[in-house]
Amino acid sequence: MSELREACVTCSIGVRVGALWDSGSVNFDEAQGGEQHRRGERRALDDAVAAALSYLDSVDPATAADAQTGWEGLRRVSPVAGPTQTSVQKFLWLHLRVLPEDVDRAWDIAQALADLLDRLGLARYADIARGSRTFELLHAENDATWQQHYLDALADSGIGPEDTDLISWQDAPEGPESVVADLIGETLEVATVAGEFAPTRVDGRPLRAAAVATKRRAITNSVLRSERAGGVLLEQLLDHRIELWSRYSPPRVELYRDLAAPLHDAVEPAYSCVRRLEGMLALVGDGITLTESGYLPDSAVAQAIGTLWTSREWPFPAGAELDTVPVLTIRRLLLELGLVRKHHGRLLPTVRSRGMSADRMWQMLISRTIGTEYHPNTIAAEVVLADVARGRRPQDTSRTVAGLLAAEGWMHGGEPVALESVEPLADGVLAKLTALGAFSYDDDNRGLSTSVPSPDGMRLAAALLRHRLLHTRLPAL
Repeated sequence: MSELREACVTCSIGVRVGALWDSGSVNFDEAQGGEQHRRGERRALDDAVAAALSYLDSVDPATAADAQTGWEGLRRVSPVAGPTQTSVQKFLWLHLRVLPEDVDRAWDIAQALADLLDRLGLARYADIARGSRTFELLHAENDATWQQHYLDALADSGIGPEDTDLISWQDAPEGPESVVADLIGETLEVATVAGEFAPTRVDGRPLRAAAVATKRRAITNSVLRSERAGGVLLEQLLDHRIELWSRYSPPRVELYRDLAAPLHDAVEPAYSCVRRLEGMLALVGDGITLTESGYLPDSAVAQAIGTLWTSREWPFPAGAELDTVPVLTIRRLLLELGLVRKHHGRLLPTVRSRGMSADRMWQMLISRTIGTEYHPNTIAAEVVLADVARGRRPQDTSRTVAGLLAAEGWMHGGEPVALESVEPLADGVLAKLTALGAFSYDDDNRGLSTSVPSPDGMRLAAALLRHRLLHTRLPAL
């Protein structure tokens, strides 16, 4: 297709797609062929546009003028070599809505642009310009209605980037995230044209929606893992999210200062931190009968302590589960992660836990332990995790958490959140980190942990922060 660029992103479908466009603050490799080739492509396109506008002017000068206005706007958001489906949708659905003085004028420009795109042989893009989706978005009554229609239209277009295990996209990506989202959209467009989502045989049934979504996620992840000038795209997005997240308040700037390196390193799992989860699952086996109070029997607690913790890590005799902090914490964490369940007085493994690999368990631990909600509890968790990721035991976290909550406008009963109500918020995450092996229990202080986290504990804390940054949809500033 002449409207698609030729360049060098190789994704899992084996299609080479273009990567030559105004990349903003993200540096990407230049396309093959060099500057002279790009200028030649642009001249050819400009000549074709001039001829098409001349024809439209001979038929209806007003339409030609609107078409030229639309083309100039589209050109500003398009790659050097010409428009793509991504840039067409971006111009029509985002920019055109606010450029003219009224919606009728915007619709006239969209219709005239459709006529021009038809003359250029870009019928698919012309259909978008004159389609009902564009009309609906241009005539949306308010911003909230427009945003919902826009998200629906983007999803139905087939080129919106999918949320994956690597990232969840902001509702309105900006800066580097917008650039990468555009690249993924263009890659998905090429995949669609190449028949990647078509039936595997002639006259075959269309692929199910779930199968299409799986392929789209695979393509999205392939692009995110690709490396360009400036590094792996996903890691560039992580830097962008740190910067975006830090805009919320001055205390948050300090919270994430100098944390970029540990967060980037945390892309690699710390398998020792899932060892106790795996060991407790093995102990549960096909099921274990609980006590009348709903706890593990003493014999199971003794077996867990004897096999999963050293005497240095838990320097106390095994007893009831309620008094054996690490066993109780790990068992409750398994329940939170959905890996075990209680049924008629027994603790049973869930279907998802059977045959689970260490990689999958690590991913589940990272994605579900803290979560992505913007809430005082998760803000308190961030403070704890940031300290541990830096290699120190959290100290005086309540004051830091209270400062963050106050700076970001959290109130309780119309008053700033009090220190005494903040203090318990961080205790739960610290207990989980300790039980998973981030700290050892102090010989002289039952239930308290030593001051220096283990290297894998530091990586676990950084990985939990990394997941939160990459998957939280940030509230509007």
